[in-house]
Amino acid sequence: MKVCIFGAGAVGGHLAAKLARGGLDVSVVARGPHLRAIQDDGLTLTSPKETFNVRVRATDNPAELGVQDLVITALKAHSLPAAADGIGQLLDADTPVVFAANGVPWWYFYGAGGEFDGRPLPRLDPDGVLARRIGLHRVIGAVIRSPNEVVRPGVIEARAENNALVLGELDGAITERLTRYCETLSAHFGAVTPTSDIRTAVWDKLLVNVVTSPMACLALATSKDIADDPDLVALYRKLAQECIAIAARLGITLKPDIETLLRRGREFAHKPSMLQDLLAGRPLEIDAQLLAVQDIARLVGVDTPLMDALFALLKVRARQHGD
Repeated sequence: MKVCIFGAGAVGGHLAAKLARGGLDVSVVARGPHLRAIQDDGLTLTSPKETFNVRVRATDNPAELGVQDLVITALKAHSLPAAADGIGQLLDADTPVVFAANGVPWWYFYGAGGEFDGRPLPRLDPDGVLARRIGLHRVIGAVIRSPNEVVRPGVIEARAENNALVLGELDGAITERLTRYCETLSAHFGAVTPTSDIRTAVWDKLLVNVVTSPMACLALATSKDIADDPDLVALYRKLAQECIAIAARLGITLKPDIETLLRRGREFAHKPSMLQDLLAGRPLEIDAQLLAVQDIARLVGVDTPLMDALFALLKVRARQHGD
């Protein structure tokens, strides 16, 4: 199976390394010093239990890679529209594309049914370029839980031994292709589970993003810092309640185990991806992780005073860092 990981940063690099070690024909699209390091020295994944290196074909020009059996994009959501043509160069008539990104996915309302079925999200897919260039029939929704960091070019540090990937069709069907790709990927990556309700899985992850990303960036705090501070824990709970209320208006019931989430935060002392981007001077995923949630709250008539305040502050911080 030929698999291209489009965006081989912290999450994509982890995926690429695991799948290549498992024997799949893996290529990656990357850029800058990270790309050059992979081309020269291979891709290295390190964790508390092991370190290994794999050789993969790496380029910043997708046209060099040819048609793939599967494309997994791990790009940040704000980078996707500009990458649509490059992704398109990897596709034949049937190649599926798995979108593994944080935040509200651009495809969220397509195939959702109900009042908002088919509603585009212009903040995430301006002018519908992704829907048009990739094609909705190719899309496999994804939610990935895999805390990693690029510690230097070509080297990914995994912060957890247990990684999870949930895949789902936009209409909720458990299709042959969904089952097949879950089985193939799980043999090499870890837990890869098909779901008939990808949107609930999205909101389960969104709740964590909405709560931790603004606090981490505004307080320059790791997940452990947040979990150990009673005032931040109180804020955590209030933000979670706003997120739960938005999801409920969409017919999605969230019952987060806050104590377990806090305990995991203490164990890993992880820098959320948005904080990693802030510290590295990279653009922040504010649109997908936060502002799109705010948009949906307005759409369904849920007041979010705490989100509104924190997101406004975070936008100022992002501007101060050149975003």
